[in-house]
Amino acid sequence: MFRIILIFLFVIFVNMSEGVFAFDIVYPKKDNVTINADKTFFIGNEQICKSLKINGQPVILHQSGGFKHTVHLDYGVNSFVIDNGADKKVYKIVRPAKSVKTAKERKFIHYGSEKIIKTSSQNVPLRSSPVDAGLNRLQHLQKDIELVAIGEYGDFYKVRLGRDDTAWISKSNTQISDSKEFVLGVIKSTSSYEDDDFRYYKFTVDKKVPYVLSESGLNGYNLVLYNMSDELYNFGKYEFNISQKGKNFGYSAYYNDENELIVKIRKYKSSLKGLKIVIDPGHGGSERGAIGCLCDAEKDVNLAIALKLRNKLQKLGAEVLLTRADDKYLGLQERVNFTNENNAQMFVSIHNNALADSQADKEAKGTEVYYFYSQSRYLAKVISKMLSSEIGFNNRGAKGGSFAVIRNSECPAVLIEVGFMIDPDENSKLINSDFQEKIADGIIKGIEKYFKEVDMEIILGK
Repeated sequence: MFRIILIFLFVIFVNMSEGVFAFDIVYPKKDNVTINADKTFFIGNEQICKSLKINGQPVILHQSGGFKHTVHLDYGVNSFVIDNGADKKVYKIVRPAKSVKTAKERKFIHYGSEKIIKTSSQNVPLRSSPVDAGLNRLQHLQKDIELVAIGEYGDFYKVRLGRDDTAWISKSNTQISDSKEFVLGVIKSTSSYEDDDFRYYKFTVDKKVPYVLSESGLNGYNLVLYNMSDELYNFGKYEFNISQKGKNFGYSAYYNDENELIVKIRKYKSSLKGLKIVIDPGHGGSERGAIGCLCDAEKDVNLAIALKLRNKLQKLGAEVLLTRADDKYLGLQERVNFTNENNAQMFVSIHNNALADSQADKEAKGTEVYYFYSQSRYLAKVISKMLSSEIGFNNRGAKGGSFAVIRNSECPAVLIEVGFMIDPDENSKLINSDFQEKIADGIIKGIEKYFKEVDMEIILGK
């Protein structure tokens, strides 16, 4: 009798184990979804002792149990049967029919009578092209700066800057000005001063005019004030060159309440010791980020890496601040404000990667580092190189990217995509505590190389 009971309990245990360890599909998130792409992937995990198939096709399982399996989608309803020999589940994925709507043709409309407009909010992008994306931002303008619109294309005004230059600005960020006549600007006075961290240049103008502050090579800046008096300034613009002692290391410009344009140029710091650096663990709270094959949330992996990086940087003498030290939600602008208000000298945002459905058949492996301003390109380049070398991931390189946290920070700023959460091998490593220590070491080696070898970039023209 006792033997029968033991056999019965064993059978119950085995059946419970089968239920607990059945395959787990992380993506798609539901078994009935709509995906507007010609392909997608199933991401999840299964016991490595099992033989998993999707529509009869074997799924390759990583030694961790994780998998990424790409499938093709036809228009309409696509059914996928997931089977491990003991359990089956059907996923229905709808690919919407191809739209027959033709896009409305857009063409440039030149105004016969120019419009006086003004910016209606803070941080309005002035762009080099009429596209609301990419790396075409010339400057972010404050509220109530007047411009002359000479035409439009789609949702953008084309504005005149000076005599010969033009740019684009979104209609949604502007309003028609009350001014009856457009008045050109005149500089009343200029001055400069400095403190321990910055050099300041002050331009007192009789009205707020549009301007662009940009980098001039690796050690200097160009400031151009537009829509200035033709009688006083060539081509209706005032140009001012600012040299930099050391490498470009952060800058900003803004109008104060007295119509004074203040330009702040951060002084170059040449070592990690004493550096004030903000580490930003991406996502948090309700924003989970990418979900890995093994069900780990990117937000948690980002935080774990950031905490280890903080500890190591502090031991090297850096002053480290975290945008978040626990699992909480933070908006993008909150992260930027935290960085600038604390006068950070470097900003590093920690993330991990995924792919869109339309790229499901692309390789999802490796490290890449993003920058927005040229001053951060070399920092991104050496971090990508040293980090990928340290952890053994493919180096996907340094890339320009228009991410809010790095395009608005007033210091060298990079966003690191350490690896891919959706790749079974990289996912299994990214969640390992010892491996996270190596990630932190690789980032630090990149920062140290930045300070040691940034001069070589000028000498070799890299």
